[in-house]
Amino acid sequence: MLSSCEDFADCIFTDECTLQGYGTLVQDNAPQHKSSYTSQVLSSWGVKVMDWPPESPDLNPIELVWGNMKNNIRKNKNVRTLDELRDEVIKYWKSLTPEICSNYIRGIPKKMNRVVEQRGRNIYEGK
Repeated sequence: MLSSCEDFADCIFTDECTLQGYGTLVQDNAPQHKSSYTSQVLSSWGVKVMDWPPESPDLNPIELVWGNMKNNIRKNKNVRTLDELRDEVIKYWKSLTPEICSNYIRGIPKKMNRVVEQRGRNIYEGK
């Protein structure tokens, strides 16, 4: 477990963040994420941080990846062993393209507006 702000920044943020030309970060509000040290590192690398409401997995792009992965694997009725499950997870993960990931991220502001319309409730509950 990462115990300090320095550990968090050193472990998570690499030069690839800026070298690859992307730099909007989605994170929860853990103390390590909100510290002045982490904020300074992010700022110095030009990484933008999206404001993030607490307890909002419905807005987190990685949760969309996990959900779609689960749905995709459930459709495959032939997955019966842990090895088959592992193979399906790897196959799905490798199928993700930068475009798919970008679409998940670009959809966040629209979803945030829906959460506001729902007065903070999860937008996927009760669908």
